[in-house]
Amino acid sequence: MEYRADTEKHIELGQAKQRCIFAMLAVSANEVVMPDELIDRTWGAEPPQSARNMVHSYISRLRGVLENTGGGPGTTLRRRHGGYVLEVEADAVDLHRFRRTVARARATGTDTRTAVRLFREALGIWRGRPLGGITGEWAERTRRLLERERLSALVECHEGELRLGGRAELLDELYALADQHPDNELVVRNLMTGLHGLGRRAEAIEAYEALRRRLADRLGVDPAQQTRALHARILRADPGPDTAGPSVDAAPTVPRQLPRGIRCVGREQELAMFDGSVTAADGRPVIRVVEGPAGIGKTALAVQWAHRVAHRFPDGQIFVDLHGSGSGVRQACAELVASASAPQVRTEPGRRVRAVVPQRERVPSGDDVLRFVLRSLGVTVPQGERDAAGFARNILKGLRILVVLDDLASADQLKALLPGPSAGALLVTTRDAGRLGGIGPLRTVGLRGLSIQQARRMLSGILGERRVEQEPGAVARIVELCGGTPRALSVAAEQALVRPWLPLADLAEAMAARGC
Repeated sequence: MEYRADTEKHIELGQAKQRCIFAMLAVSANEVVMPDELIDRTWGAEPPQSARNMVHSYISRLRGVLENTGGGPGTTLRRRHGGYVLEVEADAVDLHRFRRTVARARATGTDTRTAVRLFREALGIWRGRPLGGITGEWAERTRRLLERERLSALVECHEGELRLGGRAELLDELYALADQHPDNELVVRNLMTGLHGLGRRAEAIEAYEALRRRLADRLGVDPAQQTRALHARILRADPGPDTAGPSVDAAPTVPRQLPRGIRCVGREQELAMFDGSVTAADGRPVIRVVEGPAGIGKTALAVQWAHRVAHRFPDGQIFVDLHGSGSGVRQACAELVASASAPQVRTEPGRRVRAVVPQRERVPSGDDVLRFVLRSLGVTVPQGERDAAGFARNILKGLRILVVLDDLASADQLKALLPGPSAGALLVTTRDAGRLGGIGPLRTVGLRGLSIQQARRMLSGILGERRVEQEPGAVARIVELCGGTPRALSVAAEQALVRPWLPLADLAEAMAARGC
């Protein structure tokens, strides 16, 4: 693998393992990758005893290569929060330039012409096979995921070009893609749409029949409802919406549900542990878990990390508050059930309709969570569908979404979403990670009370450094009374903030008297 700087100069990155390390850092550019993760990806389950020293050596050599040969302006390899980060300018890594351009294309709304132009621009960035020259399990898994990303962008590009009327020369590309992915219904539907739009009904029907036979022989299933509907329109010689303009599939809803972020002071190392692209040896996404007692800042940490990486999940971010600690369970259940089962009601303009949902004294089930996630994406489980979980897996498997399950109440709420979106992530907060026994793979971060130094930083951010520095003894006493928990410290700081004349020593005394 070679690294291409802004000067279009090729830089030789060294031996295979060293190139692999650089590839990992480049894939997670500007994000911290921990040494253990580099070791796992490079050597797998049985790394040599000297693996950690070898990683340090590779990093040192790569740093020297970038410094001596000019890796481009702003390109630096740094040590941060116990891990390593490749700091580069926004467009220095072609993968991230591709993803940003695709995200811009998907954000154009109804401006199909602009979307197609951006999709073509993004696809033009693609040069050959991803991670060329890099071998190993991590490289193979990542390569498959990246090729799926490209396929998804190309399919959406084709859909847009077909909405614009298509062109005869597009058929060659549609046929070639269908030959490479004969079981992909989105690909075959685009081919059928293009053929039908150019008056080649017989070929479109043949493409459908070939797909139907393959699915029946290999999987024992029929094509999806959208594919069957398109086939029926072609048989009726009805141009319909699929050949005249709109895409076969309606654009999915892109949820942006993350609460407003709160900066977590003193949690930099914990945040870094979640960074990077995390997959298990079998290619499954690793579930990230934040564990800790009440008030320790689990939700704040999860939300801050989610905001930091939201750009990596352009298909949406979904936040599910499950009130697993007990408070608000009834409300959470009612909200999830309402969202999952609310009927699609058409009303006259300006008329309000309120659905009354019976509240239930139970923890939201895994099915409630599953249906809420689907509804957030604008998808409803069809009536009569016996395998809701299987239906959901087909919807979620290719989406780059982030699902945050806050304050998990039971393992079933998580199991309903497994194995999870292959190109996305699941993030869970819970008071007891023991609830997740038997579920894996997990990457768990345990939160404990803030140290006195971390607590001082937090209070200084709220009250100002001068006030905190004036009464160090009182501050230490407040931190002790709060047990170092961020929630209790925030409450104490708010009391001091609205009483700027109150000495912190008096606040500490009042807290002690109340038994805080």
